[in-house]
Amino acid sequence: MKKRVKQQNNRAEHAAILIILIAGLFLWNTPVIYPIKLFVVMLHELSHAIMGIVTGGKITAMSVGLDLSGKCQIQGGNQIAIASVGYLGSLLWGIVIFISPNNLKSGKWILISFAIMILSISIYTSYSNLTFVFLSLVTSIIILLFALFLRINIVSLLVRGIGLISCVYVLFDMKEDLFSRNDVITDVTILSSLTGIPGILISILWLVFSFIMIALVIRFGYLKKR
Repeated sequence: MKKRVKQQNNRAEHAAILIILIAGLFLWNTPVIYPIKLFVVMLHELSHAIMGIVTGGKITAMSVGLDLSGKCQIQGGNQIAIASVGYLGSLLWGIVIFISPNNLKSGKWILISFAIMILSISIYTSYSNLTFVFLSLVTSIIILLFALFLRINIVSLLVRGIGLISCVYVLFDMKEDLFSRNDVITDVTILSSLTGIPGILISILWLVFSFIMIALVIRFGYLKKR
């Protein structure tokens, strides 16, 4: 009986997540989804910053614009790793957010750690862009609130929805890079110049990998529910 109830609850939550995703796609270019897009841009630049620090580089400038632009300039470090981790890092963060409600105790601490990480890096780079610092502070507070109330079903659903839409936005962003003009500097063009691999091949590989990862997360994201 308990197993049947659990299966019914999981199916209901799957349906709710699907509805959230479809609604998000319909509202893609509206103010409703804009905060999530801005959040993903932050994740993208944070991923560059983290990899830069880990590989021994120094962040010289970092910014996130309200027009969904982002910049992270790093002196030193492994430039190939830094250029590679932007999209893939933000995809990973989206996946982590999506699966965090699977276990309420560990999920709570995952979100708290995530908030602390965002705030710490914004403080570390506070000399570069006050808008980024402010957005990081607001984001950290919201994530902490999610962590504190993760046990509430509607909050859990909201967290999953944000994680999934964040992953989908990464796909849209990669697609834009794939069809961007040759004179536009992107992670793909930087990585292509560093490795000699054609940019279109890099974009296609990233898109395929990201699509597979999102499909796997949706398929198996509930195996260890609660």
